Amino acid sequence: MIVVGYGTQKKRNVTAAISSVPMAEMRDMPISNVATGMQGKIPGVVVQQTGGAPGATPAIKVRGFGSITAGTNPLIVVDGNIVDASIFSNLNSTDIQSIDVLKDASSTAIYGSKGSNGVLIVTTKRGKSGKTKFNADVYTGFQELSKKIDILNSQQFAEFSKEASNNAYLDNVPGASISDPNSARPSSFLRYRYPRGDLFSWFNFDDPQKVATMPTYDYQDMIFRKGMINNYQVTASGGNDNAQYLVTGGYLKQDGIIERSTLDRYSVRANVDINVSERFKLGANINPVYKIQNDVNSDGHWANNGIINAALSSVPMAPIWNDDHSAYSSQAALAGPYGWAGVTNPVANITENPNELITTNLLTNVYASYNWKDFTYRATGNFNVGSTRRSSYKTSRLPLNQLLPPTQAVGADSSDMTTSWLFNQTVNYSKTAGSHNFDVLVGMEAYKLQYQKSTAVGTAYANDVVPTLNAAGLPSSVYSFKTANTSTSYFGRATYNYKEKYIANVSLRADGSSIFGTRNRWGVFPAGSVGWVVTEEPFMKNVPVISNAKLRVSYGLAGNNQFSGDYPYLATLAADNYSFNNSLVNGLGAASLGNPQLGWEKSKQFDAGADIGLFHERIVIGIDYYKRNTDGLLLAVNVPTLTGFSTAIKNIGAMENKGWEFSVASRNLTGAFTWNTNAALSFNRNTVTALGPTGDPIRSNSGVNETNITIIGKPIGNIYGYKQIGIFQNQADLDKYPHDATSRPGDVKFEDVNKDGKITADDRTIIGNSQPDFIYGLTNTFRYRNFDLMVAIQGQQGGQILNLSRRFFENVEGSQNQLTTVLNRWQSEDKPGNGIVPRANQRTTGNNNAISSRWVEDASYLRIQNVSIGYQLPEKLLQHIRIQQARIYLSAQNLYTFTNYLNYNPEVSNYEGALTSGIDYGRYPLARTFVVGVNIGF
Repeated sequence: MIVVGYGTQKKRNVTAAISSVPMAEMRDMPISNVATGMQGKIPGVVVQQTGGAPGATPAIKVRGFGSITAGTNPLIVVDGNIVDASIFSNLNSTDIQSIDVLKDASSTAIYGSKGSNGVLIVTTKRGKSGKTKFNADVYTGFQELSKKIDILNSQQFAEFSKEASNNAYLDNVPGASISDPNSARPSSFLRYRYPRGDLFSWFNFDDPQKVATMPTYDYQDMIFRKGMINNYQVTASGGNDNAQYLVTGGYLKQDGIIERSTLDRYSVRANVDINVSERFKLGANINPVYKIQNDVNSDGHWANNGIINAALSSVPMAPIWNDDHSAYSSQAALAGPYGWAGVTNPVANITENPNELITTNLLTNVYASYNWKDFTYRATGNFNVGSTRRSSYKTSRLPLNQLLPPTQAVGADSSDMTTSWLFNQTVNYSKTAGSHNFDVLVGMEAYKLQYQKSTAVGTAYANDVVPTLNAAGLPSSVYSFKTANTSTSYFGRATYNYKEKYIANVSLRADGSSIFGTRNRWGVFPAGSVGWVVTEEPFMKNVPVISNAKLRVSYGLAGNNQFSGDYPYLATLAADNYSFNNSLVNGLGAASLGNPQLGWEKSKQFDAGADIGLFHERIVIGIDYYKRNTDGLLLAVNVPTLTGFSTAIKNIGAMENKGWEFSVASRNLTGAFTWNTNAALSFNRNTVTALGPTGDPIRSNSGVNETNITIIGKPIGNIYGYKQIGIFQNQADLDKYPHDATSRPGDVKFEDVNKDGKITADDRTIIGNSQPDFIYGLTNTFRYRNFDLMVAIQGQQGGQILNLSRRFFENVEGSQNQLTTVLNRWQSEDKPGNGIVPRANQRTTGNNNAISSRWVEDASYLRIQNVSIGYQLPEKLLQHIRIQQARIYLSAQNLYTFTNYLNYNPEVSNYEGALTSGIDYGRYPLARTFVVGVNIGF
């Protein structure tokens, strides 16, 4: 049976594009987020591990990006509750019965305005009649960094930095000589100077002996560790004809691979079903989860105390401690006389910036159903409450950008609470009349979500003894807000099949939502599909090779209501100041224009597919082609400034996703030795087809100027910058090609895109896109007697990443550490390097460090996702100790990644919005995990 919206269907009768996650392939995976285990298992579903922090939720997309400015995440339904993707960090894979993915409009339209990005339906396990059974799942192991980055040691850096200072000095000071002492070099630009023993005697780049004895601190070794991971899960289930139950309790302890990052998760789940009578049934699911996370500031700019970029950018001899080890130091201790960057201390960024997040979540579901003849009435109530409390504190011992301790301590506390309830009731009519089979569902649904958040920040602490806000001398900011949205829906679905040979399905949903304007509050979403089981035809009886063949076609509409706010159609107000009686007073001012006609983003999707079974289902093949056109996308368009605003939000954008999906499941060998294979392959092509009345491109930034651009006729969120075509080798080369006014031999040669004979901002162009050519996954499972072995690989081909962190550690300026790629830099016409890395220069010329294709890398990779080997203990042995079954296993997760990407993770993205995807700005790396586990049933 396959779970569909508000019901189930026999897999044979499904006419929509629905895939199920093979849960057996996840049982040995040591993962703290269930969504990670889905990666590579389902065609058409991208599960992207953008970061490796404990419990981190991967990015999930079904059949590409579904919006430009609204959400692109699929709808997630867990036992009837509508939740967000973070729920996967609360679940244990052993609790899950099935995960079904609804991909086409025929299957998602029943969810109306919430279904355009696909739907993931998670069903947890339930109790069965019989004697009480107990099951224990335990594993323990460790995690480690899967890859280190090659950066310069102190000796390499000294040579490189000295060269960079001398090049800058010779370029800009007439009559300069590299033998000129620091005292002769202008103080107006300190980077003309370099260490010559004038600050510390050991810190002398001119003395080969002292350079040779300079310490090289491996900051990667200092911030990363081997972290333990332990998981304990105990389940009891059983019941009789009148009641069945399943109760499970779990504890997960994960120490991240960055020091002091941890996750402790406590969870309980209770599922109960009661047969009150032959016709009347009641049930309930309760799932409380409590988590404690110690987060670290791993991502982002080192100036904001980002750990990763600080560890890779600190010069290799920069001290961690001051001379007597009484306080932290940093690169700032060496930077002053030479104008170097004040890269923060990567170790202090961990130890002096504690950040605790406590999460409490309660997910509940109750239902009642009544059967009468061919009718089934079902009412379901769902309630979800979640709260978080984050407390962080930057101590006065934390070095800041160009500042050594003591620095200003800053404390911050925030708390939020989300509550949602959902009630639906359905009536299902199911009837078989001879060869005709009918199934009709009608229902209604009401939903409400409320969210509130409060944040306070304090400074002026007397000391670091008490980090709570009551010890702060000044409240630097206090902020709170509250928001809510509601919706009401009516829906229906009718399915007909004749002899399970000819199948038709139609559905309709009407949604009314508080999110949309008063003139466009309701949306209607119809869909239909047909299927033909070809192997039921007489002419196929003589084709024994084909044991099953079904053709299916679907078309329908679905919507997207994942807007950035709950009141996008309203003219909003914001705090503002104004003059009254010659005094400045607080008040409110208009913050945005209203649009009462604002409505749904709608997707129209066509799907054609085939499900084929060969050799008595020894080989099962699935093929799908789809085309999804989304219009009414929310965009900010220009409006007359006499309104007081420059832009307003309207439904005016459009784009297309189309592609192919393939899946193969095969039983290659049967008997004493079995070998099964599951494979998935997906192609998706995204194209933006409309961008407002004038079609102007959307330029987006990700912390550093413009890094992405969205253009009609191209995929969304292209990487944007200059295209490097080489290095200027000599003056003659420079003279014959357009260049920046400051360019010198050894600087980057950019393409003159518009052919105007100049290199300007107008020559920026598309230099990459994060969307892959295709994604794939392959799992092989082998069994011989009591032994089993599973090997799973997954990956992607194509797509690019803008490795924006290289603006720090490959800027060839010489005031921060660099990748070893700079050893292949241009040094002279006789030493041209690799033709990609420009010359070392403390005062960059030629616009060398503009966003360009030099920092764009191939995102292709192949990962050995999981290897596990298990042994089932013989039953005869277990009978003596009253154990029904026991299995021990070894498992390795993220064992190895084959990639040319220079940084830690080719799946990375610091900015997950559709407009700015594919940017690496220092991100928590993925871990390689090894565990040993045991599963015992008694």
